[in-house]
Amino acid sequence: MELVHCISLLFMKNVIYLLMKYGAHFLFLLLEVLCFYLVINYNQTQKEIFLNSTNVVVTKLNSRVDRFQEYLRLEKVNDSLQVQNGILIKKFINSELLNLSQKDSMFLDSTKYELISVKLCNSTFNLKNNYVTLCEGSMKGIGPNMGVISENGLVGQVVKVSENYSKVMSILHNKSRISAAIKRNKAYGNLRWNGDSPLEMILEAIPKHIDIRLGDTIITSGFSTIFPKGIEIGVITEYNKGNNDFIIRVKLFNDPTKWDVMYVILNKESIEQLELEESEDI
Repeated sequence: MELVHCISLLFMKNVIYLLMKYGAHFLFLLLEVLCFYLVINYNQTQKEIFLNSTNVVVTKLNSRVDRFQEYLRLEKVNDSLQVQNGILIKKFINSELLNLSQKDSMFLDSTKYELISVKLCNSTFNLKNNYVTLCEGSMKGIGPNMGVISENGLVGQVVKVSENYSKVMSILHNKSRISAAIKRNKAYGNLRWNGDSPLEMILEAIPKHIDIRLGDTIITSGFSTIFPKGIEIGVITEYNKGNNDFIIRVKLFNDPTKWDVMYVILNKESIEQLELEESEDI
């Protein structure tokens, strides 16, 4: 106890000594901080300058940290890219390509579509209307109305581009509508997000006479210029009859909260198809 008491007295003595010797300096710093606070909070111009300067510093610091972290996981990213490329090649080019007599073979799609590898810059998944920002733009051949996928499924549709960036309307968006079909019986409808779980979507406009089964796989129908036919989206987990058709819940294969490397789909024949569909009848 006496030792603890002696240590406490010695500590207090040193604190008092520091205050006596450097008290004026401490008081000066305290007043400087107080003045700085008052100037920023009660002067709009100075407040804006401070916020802008802070944003610049934080942005530069985050950029350096991101580059350092990216360097540390470069080997992992390269391995991931190789795996993802392998998965995509299996999706777009499979054993059916060896039999060219099959008219529904994906051989035609493999010549019609090109994949552009891109990196994710930013994304949201907890809002009503979510977007994804890609770190590539028109300089790499990306344009509006192109589909975007990850290694496991759909991401969304490009809506705006600059030279080096692209803005993508996520599948988790109130206005997103994807033409999708039941793989087993080819019945097709519209896939939309209900605004709840980022892992679940709603398939609608499937007539009541269609045979629906739990566990059925949902794929892209190919009835648009955005996504090719046959990309797997998810499985049916629940269905109910509405007024005119089924209301079907689909659990996604793709987790929108874990996107990383993505691919933009370039449809080489989209312009020709759209021009024909939009032309006036004679």
